[in-house]
Parts: sequence; C-alpha cells; structure tokens
Amino acid sequence: MEIGTLYIGAQGSKITRVGERLLVRDRENKILEDVPFFRLRQIVCFGSVEITSAATAQLMKLGVDVVYMTLTGRFKYRLSNMNPSAVKCRQSQYEKASCNAFRLTLARAMLRGKLLNSKNWLIKRNRPANKLISESIWKISTSLEMLESASTTDELLGIEGIAAKEYFEGFRFLLKQDLGFGERNRRPPKDPVNAMLSFGYTLLFNMIMAAVEQSGLDPMFSNLHAIQDRRPSLALDLMEEFRCLTVDTVVMRIVNLVRVQPRDFFYDERAGTRMREETIALLVSELQARLKSRVVDPVNQNQFQIKDLFLRQAYQYKAVVCGDREIYQPVVSR
Repeated sequence: MEIGTLYIGAQGSKITRVGERLLVRDRENKILEDVPFFRLRQIVCFGSVEITSAATAQLMKLGVDVVYMTLTGRFKYRLSNMNPSAVKCRQSQYEKASCNAFRLTLARAMLRGKLLNSKNWLIKRNRPANKLISESIWKISTSLEMLESASTTDELLGIEGIAAKEYFEGFRFLLKQDLGFGERNRRPPKDPVNAMLSFGYTLLFNMIMAAVEQSGLDPMFSNLHAIQDRRPSLALDLMEEFRCLTVDTVVMRIVNLVRVQPRDFFYDERAGTRMREETIALLVSELQARLKSRVVDPVNQNQFQIKDLFLRQAYQYKAVVCGDREIYQPVVSR
C-alpha cells in the first residue's frame, strides 16, 4: 500500500482519527478512505472538507502537510508545523540570501534545469519533425547559451520569459485536439488546456512546498524568483525543473488521447475556464500515476520516482546552502 499524498474531493466529507489510522467519511458516514498515518506525507482537500482537532493534532505531530484548495484548484491555505528544529540551516540560508554571487549561481543552475527539460521534452515529441517546433527548440537552445553571460537575476528572468514563450509555442503544435489553446495564460485561464496546467502547477507547487519545509529550509528565501512577503519563492524556484516532467506531460497525454473534451469544462465570468469534478478527478489520478515514473537522480545517478525527487532536491539545495556541496544539480530528463 503506497499513499504519500492523499487527495480528498468529496464535498461534505470529514477527516477523523481512529487510533493510528486516518479515516475519511462522506455525508452519510460511509468510509471513503482508511489510511495508516505513517503512510501519509501530505493531504490535499478540495472545496468543503472538514477535519477534526484530533486528526489535525496527529498530522501536525507527524509533520504531515495539509493543504486546502478551491474546487477550481486555487490555493486557500495550508497547515504545517514548519519544522522548528532547523534553526542553523535557516541561519545559513539567510546569510547566503545577501550574497548576490551565490544567488546568481544557484538561480542559473535551476533555470538551466528548466530550459534543458523544456528543450528535451519538445525534441522527444517532435517526431516527425515539425518546422515550427524545431524553431522553438532552437530558440530555447539559444536561451540556454545566454544563461552563462547573464550578470543579474533580472536578466535570468528575462531569458526565462523568452524561453517559456517559445516552449509553449512548441507545446501548442503538439496538441492533437483543438481546445482553444493559443498561449500560456492564467488568472483566469482562458481555455481548458490552461485551466488544467494552472491546476496541475498548483498541486505541484504544494508538493514542492511540503518538501522544502520538511528539509528545514525557509520557503520564502529564494534565488531566481524575487523575495517578497507572502510568497514562498524557494518553492517556486525548485518546482521549475519539474514542470514539464510532470504537469505538462500529463496534460498533453490526456488531451491527445481525447480523455477530455470541451464538454468537460465550463466558463465562469470571474474564474475563467473551469474543470468539472470528473475532470479534476481524472487530472489528479493521472498526475499521481506520473509521479511514480522514475527519473535519474542528478547526484548519485540512481533512478527514483519523481515524487521522491522533490525531497531529494530540497535536501541537495540544503547541502549547498550549508556548505556541504559546492553546486546544485537540477533533475534533467533525457
């Protein structure tokens, strides 16, 4: 039995504790989930889901992250014990945050991972070769070369923006079903593909956030993304290398296999394009399956499930911050 992250979407359901097990019951008191606490790393609740104080206390004691999201995938809030035993690690992190050379080196490494994965992702799927996709690949390669000459994180972000635009241009031509996707947009998403991407990225972000906190790092202090109040920028940094390996792969797959169609979405004036409950369940299920795929760990060259690499990368970053490693190596899929 392997759980890791438990997703709860049944409206009106209730999370309770019975001994050393977590139970989820529906409105009629029927048991939907029965899981030992030790198998949980994170719980993600969509919409109206209650949790008892006994269950909350046990989850916080064990360091299990609890995330609440809207039915459309918008983050609401999270419960976490914030790993209070990592003071020295965070002290090193705060000291390094004032070193521009350190931040630039780390930001460049993380962005290199994202761009390499974006490039390789398009190359792998560009068969037979499409001229427009090949052009996007070439432009991303040019962006990779530009990373080495960037002297500020602002320049790196500019390069990232150009490369991301080209990546989604290539992504668009790989879609075998027309769902109105023209470019990446959000807040609100204007079409079904963007709705699924935004929802998937939110799930990915919260998994990375949990890994960052479990490792003892302060999620607010980053290198690539600007440090701002109420924004966990380090989690945003670390998720960059995983975007196309996880969410983009899943969205492309279910669109091209016609597992979703226009009728599986609806439009809301304020929230934009939204997924129906069945579509959310499908996306969550497919993402869970994808996270079990194996990718090479950049440090020891052994293969691990993608979901396990989130924590391994957070600990690798921690080792660099604390001076136990010289460089950060991103996960790169060939």
